[in-house]
Amino acid sequence: MKNIFLYCLVLALQISFIIFPQAVSDTGSEKRLEQHVSVLAADSLEGRGLGTAGKEIAKQYIADKFRSFGLEPYNSGNYFQKFDLRVSLVRIPITNVVGVLRGSDPALQNEYIVIGAHYDHLGYTYKNETNALPGIAADNDITGSGTEKIIYHGADDNASGVSVLIELAGYFSVNRHLLKRSIIFAAFDAEETGIWGSKKFIDNCKFSVNSIKAMFSFDMLGMYTANKGLVLKGMGSLDGGRQLAIKLSSVSGITLTDVSADIEARTDTWPFGEKGIPAIHAFTGEYSPYHKPEDTYEKLDYVGMAKIKDYLQTLISGISSLPELLPSATFAARKSPYALQFDFGTKIGLGSSNNEFPNDYFAAKSIFSYNAGFYIQMQLGRRFAFQPAVLFISDGSKSPEGIFRRYSATVPVNFHYNVVNEIGGLVKVFSIAGGYYQYSFGGKNGGAAIDFDSKYNKEEFGLNFGLGFEVMGIQAEYMWQRSLTKLQRAAGVEIYPAKWFFTFGYKLF
Repeated sequence: MKNIFLYCLVLALQISFIIFPQAVSDTGSEKRLEQHVSVLAADSLEGRGLGTAGKEIAKQYIADKFRSFGLEPYNSGNYFQKFDLRVSLVRIPITNVVGVLRGSDPALQNEYIVIGAHYDHLGYTYKNETNALPGIAADNDITGSGTEKIIYHGADDNASGVSVLIELAGYFSVNRHLLKRSIIFAAFDAEETGIWGSKKFIDNCKFSVNSIKAMFSFDMLGMYTANKGLVLKGMGSLDGGRQLAIKLSSVSGITLTDVSADIEARTDTWPFGEKGIPAIHAFTGEYSPYHKPEDTYEKLDYVGMAKIKDYLQTLISGISSLPELLPSATFAARKSPYALQFDFGTKIGLGSSNNEFPNDYFAAKSIFSYNAGFYIQMQLGRRFAFQPAVLFISDGSKSPEGIFRRYSATVPVNFHYNVVNEIGGLVKVFSIAGGYYQYSFGGKNGGAAIDFDSKYNKEEFGLNFGLGFEVMGIQAEYMWQRSLTKLQRAAGVEIYPAKWFFTFGYKLF
């Protein structure tokens, strides 16, 4: 039944395109989008950093647009949701700009879709000076050093997203009949300093969190052609959302490059996703003057932005008309404390190895060792992970007889306990414990081939212990391995291989 409803909904939207072509294309939107961006990314707004007068101008510009569209103020008499951000002993005011447009369906208008875009950026600095904190202006007039003011204009990041937000607010204010549910339009502050505006909004929202059924974050929408598509990361977190987005994209001619259920953790979608709210990151990509002073308004693709705006207004009105807005089964499962998630990646280790003689007073000297291969990781909830790997390894030792080096395939199987697991797993610190199996197939002992048929064991079992951390899919580990199997077969000869590795891993998908 759900698929039938989606088909009928898309068909109805297609028919509306024919009957009401103005609902699909607005020839004036390109110029208006450019006008919004040129104002928000102007030199006079100083990069919209925290503490700048330019950010105050930007928030007032957005509020004035909301007022002109007749949006309901978030607070009585104004559109501002104000907080303080504490940095050390300093309190810095932050302000979200929020307006509400009530849905036309009496039965659904108490359910909300949030459409958000952050309006802050990195501010400005002076030549040869570095900001103490990203997003906060570094005014060097006090010290007197530096003369050339460098402004981080933030046209793509994120005047582009704010301009699309403004245009959608204007569009829906005169096409309210297309919305069954209510829309909260939110221009978030302090995203660049740690997504504080969206965190404060959802943590202190005057509407029930349970009444917020979906969220969109428009962040960097100005480079559609250069990036060859539009990302809607998180679209799969909404039940039926992925299918609807794909069907409407074929109608509108929009290329979608990501409609997964993954919630983007580096922008304003994350605080909503943490509350179990489906959250979609609309984004054209990092082929952009990202976080550079060159991110200026004339570089943006306004034809592409208008195309995205037309597509998003159709998609949002379609979502607003769905009988139910629920998290998808995939997203709901990931929010479970026992959620199982699979990752696949590659890893390489560099270190040393030697052969220990526990019954004697000496040990063979260490030699350089290495390994490389692939891993699969199964993450169970927030705390535990299980990671088997298949690696090629070269290890051995050095003695008066020469260098003993063997070549093997090894299968380490480790359990991780995440002491730290933050930002949806983007940052982890973990302990490691497990075991390994190693099969040796060749090598040299001095100048001769290692005799695995009669003198040395081909197979080896041992233990692994270590510590590691992961940042955005890149793992770094310090690993110690100790064999439980004797190196030599001869009775009474106690020699056990030991290894130490610094291992680096990269999650492929």
